[in-house]
Amino acid sequence: MFIYARGDTRPDILYNRLPVSSTRLLSMFCRSALLLILFTVSLGCSTAASSSTGSSPAFWEVRKGESTVFLMGSMHFGRPDFYPLPGSIEEAFINSARLVVEVNLLGLRSDAPQIIFKHAGLPPRTTLKDVLSATTYELLQERAELNKVPFSAFQRFQPWYVTLMLVEAEIRKTSLQQQLGVDLYFLRRGQSLGKAIEELETFDSQLSLFSGFSFEDQERFLRQTLDDLQNGQSYLSSMADAWVVGDVDLLAKTLIEPFRAQKDTRVLFETMFTRRNIKMAASVDNYLKLGGNTFLVVGIGHMVGSDGIVELLRSKGLTVRRLTPAPTESKSAEQ
Repeated sequence: MFIYARGDTRPDILYNRLPVSSTRLLSMFCRSALLLILFTVSLGCSTAASSSTGSSPAFWEVRKGESTVFLMGSMHFGRPDFYPLPGSIEEAFINSARLVVEVNLLGLRSDAPQIIFKHAGLPPRTTLKDVLSATTYELLQERAELNKVPFSAFQRFQPWYVTLMLVEAEIRKTSLQQQLGVDLYFLRRGQSLGKAIEELETFDSQLSLFSGFSFEDQERFLRQTLDDLQNGQSYLSSMADAWVVGDVDLLAKTLIEPFRAQKDTRVLFETMFTRRNIKMAASVDNYLKLGGNTFLVVGIGHMVGSDGIVELLRSKGLTVRRLTPAPTESKSAEQ
């Protein structure tokens, strides 16, 4: 959830003026911030529409005895062509006793605005200008003017939050929409069907992932984003295209590998992916011990790559089977 203030800084006023987005949170210009918003954290609310063609995103199952956990990699902003989802995914969801998500965005606490400001706000009598270099501050001001965002909207927030606000403004220039996010689609369906909905994390803990970084690190992420925003729209579109066809190799190569390899983003990768992936994989193992069918939805960035949930589960000796065809398999079937 990203606060988009229009001159006001009180959390209660801000919350009512938010553009709400994913809880759902990084060279990688937006391969720092965009990656987080789209593929790794969930922070917003939505409903889903559908298209006539549908999609074939990556989808896996893990079995142990009579227990099954289905693994759905989400994008927290979506497009109309994401829907309808394949029948195998819908059937697995219907047959699951519980839905497990990163954070239940439909059940946010009433004090969510205060929690946001606790993690994203600057200390009293401190403004953004006080914690940024003059060069970064000027570049940010130029970008705000270009995006027609009131510069006053940034002044009371930490650099990490400003970065996400910039990225959200970039997302709004594309066909990606908050109300079409995949995790929100399943949350609404689960709620309407009366399914048990459980969380892997909390709203508070997701925000703390960002606020735990020093202002120096936060400025570095912000500067990267400012430097690369000109390529943001094409990058976002290509990642959405890869998700639609379930191209996990491309997603891992573009989203994960450069992010992990770069010195400046290695600490961020460890915090946002490695540690959380290990915890999520352990949760999958626990649900397998619990019994029955579980439908788990987390950002696709957590599923792919050598450190992703799928490979972590395989390293435990579990059999993880993909239920939707990979792009090459789809092409072979058409021929």
